[in-house]
Amino acid sequence: MPTVSTFRRAAFAVVVLLVGATIAWASGATFAITAVGIPLGEGKDVEEGGKELQRYLAKATVGKAFTLTAQGMILPRGGKPEPGEPDSGAWSFDEKQFKKLATEGPADKTKVVLRLEPTAAGKAAVRFKGKILGYERSFEILIDVAAKE
Repeated sequence: MPTVSTFRRAAFAVVVLLVGATIAWASGATFAITAVGIPLGEGKDVEEGGKELQRYLAKATVGKAFTLTAQGMILPRGGKPEPGEPDSGAWSFDEKQFKKLATEGPADKTKVVLRLEPTAAGKAAVRFKGKILGYERSFEILIDVAAKE
């Protein structure tokens, strides 16, 4: 008859096997960057200071709020990307050029949302740095902010 110790070892082995299968099933992970309230160009992979990042171009107007979202995405082998909860993620921006606003709606754990209102015309950068399934990813949105219309 199996002992409790043998049962625990078998249960542990099953857990390790399932975790390993989940990690092997995912061939990668990243973030999908989207915007509401401003047009967001195609992301381009660039290298800056020895680090890779994806850069987007956008246009905004002083006083017109917009929302940026970084959604964690798991990239399974042979399947389509699926939303996934990131390990970490944070937006950064120049507080002299933007005012941070409250986000709307219930929180979705797969998304890191930032709502901003431009306060000054000129060129500005908003950055996102996040980690999902151990993959660190960096993004930069270069925004040309026009004066009020």
